[in-house]
Amino acid sequence: MDSERAIADLIHDLSDMDDDVREAAKTELVAIGEPAIPQLVEALAENLWDVSDQASDVLAEIGEAAVPILMDELAIVERYHALCISDTLSRIGTPAIPALSEALQDLDEQLREYAVRAFSRMGVAAIEAIPVLIRALADPEEEVRTYSAYALANLGGAAKDAVPALIEALEDDSERVQHHVVYALEKIDTPEAKQALIALYP
Repeated sequence: MDSERAIADLIHDLSDMDDDVREAAKTELVAIGEPAIPQLVEALAENLWDVSDQASDVLAEIGEAAVPILMDELAIVERYHALCISDTLSRIGTPAIPALSEALQDLDEQLREYAVRAFSRMGVAAIEAIPVLIRALADPEEEVRTYSAYALANLGGAAKDAVPALIEALEDDSERVQHHVVYALEKIDTPEAKQALIALYP
């Protein structure tokens, strides 16, 4: 109980006006590690952006150990909290990829959306997820297809293997998806991608 109270006090310090107090609290929470994870995940739902953002930073530094709890909560919490968890998983990066890849194939459409949103903010760390992102371009849900294209765009030339699937996705029924697919092809910028864009805008 005393340790839980100490963790709660440190999380409260994440909202302190003093930068030194906040940084000291973050350092202590990272040092505590796994025992602090449940309360830090709860703190992601805080309305105070500073608290949720700082808690996300701490969880990202704790890293892989936080992934299982984050994924469990991602499937059950309200949307705002889920989006904060998704952002945290993106900050964790590579260690979160296997769990996010599995979630991206789940039957729950919102869970798939949150997973692909994490990939879209992960940047180059998402390279290992390219195969699952390619499959997600054909997902039944518009949001999943949109964020899959955006995630591939953020990988630039490293996502060259996605070009054939992106070209097919130019025929998507959603104009929003089409817009993000065009952006992805522009960013990947291979000869095949350029040719597809020239054919689209002769």
